[in-house]
Amino acid sequence: MPLKTPDCYTFAALQPPKHDKSRPDRTRRAAFLLPLVQIAIGLIGAGLLAVLAGGSSAAAFLAGAAVVAVGFAAFGWRTAGRSPVAPAGRMFVRLLVGTMLKWGVICAGLALAMASAGLPAEFVLAGALVAFLAYMLSLPWLLR
Repeated sequence: MPLKTPDCYTFAALQPPKHDKSRPDRTRRAAFLLPLVQIAIGLIGAGLLAVLAGGSSAAAFLAGAAVVAVGFAAFGWRTAGRSPVAPAGRMFVRLLVGTMLKWGVICAGLALAMASAGLPAEFVLAGALVAFLAYMLSLPWLLR
């Protein structure tokens, strides 16, 4: 009677996993949809402020939200926009470079919006805060 090998030691079990193209990657989809959600929230807030407080405050609010959305888009491009199959060291470097790029874009964009463009600082920061809150509240929903 021949010995039967367990199924976990078959040749098929030792092969790398096949990526199913019919199901998109949730993290990649969330990384590209999150800036769109942040811009949409910024547009809604700017529309409300245009009615209530005037045009310059609405432009400042939208600029703050747009800067944060561009920062998150840069992070998503640097991390989730690349091949998901890579060594752990390369993935960690992508994460670090993406984080530095995101915060560099956000810091420079907010400073330019408040200093060079002359937009009201409180509305720029309010737009950035709302975009960050949109990130916190919408990311679990986007990852489903």
